[in-house]
Amino acid sequence: MESAFEHRYAAETKRFVPIVVVGVIATAAIAGATRVQNSGPTTFSVTRLQAEEIAALVGFLHAYNRADLKAALSYFTPKPAPQNRRTATDCDYRRQRTEVYFDRSGLVQWLRRRFADHDRLTLARAADENPAQPVGVLGVSYARRTSDTLRSLGRPRGIVPQVGQKLVFTFASGTAKFSTFALASIGSPTPNPECALVPAP
Repeated sequence: MESAFEHRYAAETKRFVPIVVVGVIATAAIAGATRVQNSGPTTFSVTRLQAEEIAALVGFLHAYNRADLKAALSYFTPKPAPQNRRTATDCDYRRQRTEVYFDRSGLVQWLRRRFADHDRLTLARAADENPAQPVGVLGVSYARRTSDTLRSLGRPRGIVPQVGQKLVFTFASGTAKFSTFALASIGSPTPNPECALVPAP
Protein backbone atom coordinates (compact mmCIF):
# COMPACT_ATOMS: atom_id res chain seq x y z
CA MET A 1 0.00 0.00 0.00
CA GLU A 2 2.89 2.40 0.76
CA SER A 3 4.29 2.14 -2.74
CA ALA A 4 0.93 3.02 -4.25
CA PHE A 5 0.76 6.16 -2.15
CA GLU A 6 4.37 7.20 -2.52
CA HIS A 7 4.50 6.82 -6.28
CA ARG A 8 5.13 10.28 -7.67
CA TYR A 9 2.62 11.38 -10.26
CA ALA A 10 4.81 13.27 -12.75
CA ALA A 11 2.19 13.92 -15.43
CA GLU A 12 0.87 17.36 -14.56
CA THR A 13 -1.90 17.05 -17.13
CA LYS A 14 -3.35 13.93 -15.56
CA ARG A 15 -5.95 15.40 -13.26
CA PHE A 16 -7.36 12.39 -11.42
CA VAL A 17 -5.64 9.26 -10.15
CA PRO A 18 -7.90 6.33 -9.17
CA ILE A 19 -6.69 4.48 -6.09
CA VAL A 20 -8.13 1.59 -4.09
CA VAL A 21 -7.07 1.50 -0.46
CA VAL A 22 -7.95 -0.26 2.77
CA GLY A 23 -7.97 1.83 5.93
CA VAL A 24 -7.13 5.21 4.36
CA ILE A 25 -10.03 7.01 2.72
CA ALA A 26 -9.76 10.36 0.98
CA THR A 27 -13.07 12.00 0.22
CA ALA A 28 -13.80 15.37 -1.29
CA ALA A 29 -13.54 17.54 1.80
CA ILE A 30 -12.73 18.30 5.47
CA ALA A 31 -14.54 20.21 8.21
CA GLY A 32 -12.08 21.59 10.74
CA ALA A 33 -10.54 19.45 13.47
CA THR A 34 -13.52 17.52 14.74
CA ARG A 35 -13.32 13.76 14.95
CA VAL A 36 -13.71 12.00 11.62
CA GLN A 37 -16.11 9.10 11.50
CA ASN A 38 -14.45 5.93 10.27
CA SER A 39 -15.96 3.82 7.54
CA GLY A 40 -15.08 0.77 5.50
CA PRO A 41 -12.83 0.74 2.45
CA THR A 42 -14.11 2.07 -0.84
CA THR A 43 -12.85 3.31 -4.19
CA PHE A 44 -12.11 6.97 -4.84
CA SER A 45 -10.28 9.43 -7.07
CA VAL A 46 -7.74 12.03 -5.99
CA THR A 47 -5.71 14.68 -7.75
CA ARG A 48 -1.91 14.52 -7.86
CA LEU A 49 -1.57 17.02 -5.01
CA GLN A 50 -4.10 15.15 -2.86
CA ALA A 51 -2.14 11.96 -3.50
CA GLU A 52 1.00 13.79 -2.36
CA GLU A 53 -0.71 14.71 0.91
CA ILE A 54 -1.74 11.12 1.60
CA ALA A 55 1.74 9.91 0.67
CA ALA A 56 3.29 12.35 3.17
CA LEU A 57 0.98 11.26 5.99
CA VAL A 58 1.46 7.54 5.36
CA GLY A 59 5.20 7.93 4.81
CA PHE A 60 5.59 9.85 8.06
CA LEU A 61 3.63 7.25 10.02
CA HIS A 62 5.79 4.44 8.63
CA ALA A 63 8.92 6.39 9.67
CA TYR A 64 7.41 7.18 13.08
CA ASN A 65 6.48 3.58 13.78
CA ARG A 66 9.95 2.29 12.92
CA ALA A 67 11.59 5.09 14.98
CA ASP A 68 13.45 6.52 11.99
CA LEU A 69 14.27 10.08 13.02
CA LYS A 70 15.85 11.22 9.76
CA ALA A 71 12.99 9.89 7.65
CA ALA A 72 10.32 11.31 9.99
CA LEU A 73 11.90 14.77 9.90
CA SER A 74 11.97 14.73 6.09
CA TYR A 75 8.18 15.15 6.00
CA PHE A 76 8.34 18.47 7.90
CA THR A 77 9.11 21.88 6.48
CA PRO A 78 12.67 23.01 7.33
CA LYS A 79 11.28 25.81 9.50
CA PRO A 80 8.01 26.17 11.43
CA ALA A 81 5.33 28.46 10.09
CA PRO A 82 6.30 32.13 10.73
CA GLN A 83 3.08 32.86 12.62
CA ASN A 84 3.30 29.69 14.72
CA ARG A 85 6.50 28.21 16.14
CA ARG A 86 4.73 25.07 17.39
CA THR A 87 6.01 21.95 15.65
CA ALA A 88 4.23 19.26 17.70
CA THR A 89 1.55 18.85 20.33
CA ASP A 90 0.77 15.62 22.11
CA CYS A 91 -0.92 14.08 25.12
CA ASP A 92 0.79 13.52 28.42
CA TYR A 93 -1.32 10.47 29.19
CA ARG A 94 -0.19 10.21 32.81
CA ARG A 95 -1.39 13.73 33.61
CA GLN A 96 -3.99 13.84 30.79
CA ARG A 97 -2.87 17.23 29.54
CA THR A 98 -1.45 18.73 26.36
CA GLU A 99 2.30 19.02 25.83
CA VAL A 100 3.61 21.60 23.33
CA TYR A 101 6.91 21.51 21.42
CA PHE A 102 8.46 24.46 19.58
CA ASP A 103 10.85 24.86 16.67
CA ARG A 104 13.00 22.13 15.13
CA SER A 105 14.68 21.33 18.42
CA GLY A 106 11.33 20.71 20.07
CA LEU A 107 10.21 18.52 17.19
CA VAL A 108 13.35 16.38 17.52
CA GLN A 109 12.81 16.16 21.29
CA TRP A 110 9.20 15.03 20.81
CA LEU A 111 10.14 12.37 18.26
CA ARG A 112 12.98 11.01 20.38
CA ARG A 113 10.72 10.79 23.42
CA ARG A 114 8.05 8.94 21.45
CA PHE A 115 10.60 6.58 19.92
CA ALA A 116 12.09 5.80 23.34
CA ASP A 117 8.55 5.02 24.56
CA HIS A 118 8.04 2.59 21.62
CA ASP A 119 5.06 4.65 20.54
CA ARG A 120 3.07 3.37 17.54
CA LEU A 121 0.17 4.99 15.67
CA THR A 122 -2.32 3.04 13.54
CA LEU A 123 -4.17 5.12 10.98
CA ALA A 124 -7.95 4.80 10.81
CA ARG A 125 -8.97 7.37 8.23
CA ALA A 126 -7.79 10.45 6.35
CA ALA A 127 -10.36 12.74 4.75
CA ASP A 128 -10.83 16.13 3.15
CA GLU A 129 -14.42 17.24 3.61
CA ASN A 130 -14.23 20.95 2.78
CA PRO A 131 -15.24 21.71 -0.84
CA ALA A 132 -13.74 25.19 -0.47
CA GLN A 133 -10.29 23.74 0.29
CA PRO A 134 -9.79 20.46 -1.60
CA VAL A 135 -6.00 20.71 -1.27
CA GLY A 136 -3.88 21.71 1.71
CA VAL A 137 -5.58 20.06 4.69
CA LEU A 138 -6.38 16.52 5.84
CA GLY A 139 -8.50 15.45 8.77
CA VAL A 140 -6.95 12.38 10.37
CA SER A 141 -8.21 9.85 12.90
CA TYR A 142 -6.36 6.94 14.44
CA ALA A 143 -7.61 3.45 15.22
CA ARG A 144 -5.00 2.60 17.85
CA ARG A 145 -2.02 3.96 19.75
CA THR A 146 0.35 1.80 21.77
CA SER A 147 3.39 2.66 23.89
CA ASP A 148 5.29 1.61 26.99
CA THR A 149 3.55 4.41 28.89
CA LEU A 150 0.09 3.23 27.88
CA ARG A 151 0.96 -0.36 28.80
CA SER A 152 2.10 0.84 32.23
CA LEU A 153 -1.24 2.65 32.61
CA GLY A 154 -3.18 -0.58 32.15
CA ARG A 155 -3.74 -0.45 28.39
CA PRO A 156 -1.74 -3.45 27.05
CA ARG A 157 -3.57 -3.29 23.70
CA GLY A 158 -3.28 0.47 23.53
CA ILE A 159 -5.97 3.11 23.25
CA VAL A 160 -8.19 4.69 20.63
CA PRO A 161 -6.90 8.29 20.33
CA GLN A 162 -9.68 10.80 20.89
CA VAL A 163 -8.18 13.68 18.93
CA GLY A 164 -9.40 14.73 15.49
CA GLN A 165 -6.15 15.81 13.88
CA LYS A 166 -6.02 18.64 11.35
CA LEU A 167 -2.90 18.28 9.22
CA VAL A 168 -2.01 21.37 7.16
CA PHE A 169 0.29 21.02 4.15
CA THR A 170 2.56 23.23 2.11
CA PHE A 171 4.14 22.21 -1.18
CA ALA A 172 7.85 22.53 -1.95
CA SER A 173 8.77 21.50 -5.50
CA GLY A 174 5.53 19.57 -5.70
CA THR A 175 6.18 17.63 -2.48
CA ALA A 176 3.70 17.87 0.40
CA LYS A 177 5.16 18.75 3.80
CA PHE A 178 3.71 19.88 7.13
CA SER A 179 5.12 22.26 9.72
CA THR A 180 3.15 20.98 12.73
CA PHE A 181 1.98 17.54 13.83
CA ALA A 182 -0.78 18.03 16.40
CA LEU A 183 -2.01 15.07 18.45
CA ALA A 184 -3.65 17.25 21.13
CA SER A 185 -5.35 20.63 21.09
CA ILE A 186 -3.95 23.85 22.52
CA GLY A 187 -6.03 25.43 25.28
CA SER A 188 -7.85 22.25 26.26
CA PRO A 189 -8.85 21.84 29.92
CA THR A 190 -7.01 19.54 32.31
CA PRO A 191 -7.84 16.72 32.30
CA ASN A 192 -7.96 16.93 28.52
CA PRO A 193 -10.72 14.66 27.11
CA GLU A 194 -8.53 14.10 24.04
CA CYS A 195 -6.07 12.36 26.36
CA ALA A 196 -8.62 9.92 27.78
CA LEU A 197 -7.45 6.32 28.03
CA VAL A 198 -10.17 4.76 25.88
CA PRO A 199 -9.12 1.12 25.54
CA ALA A 200 -8.53 -0.24 22.05
CA PRO A 201 -10.50 -3.37 21.18
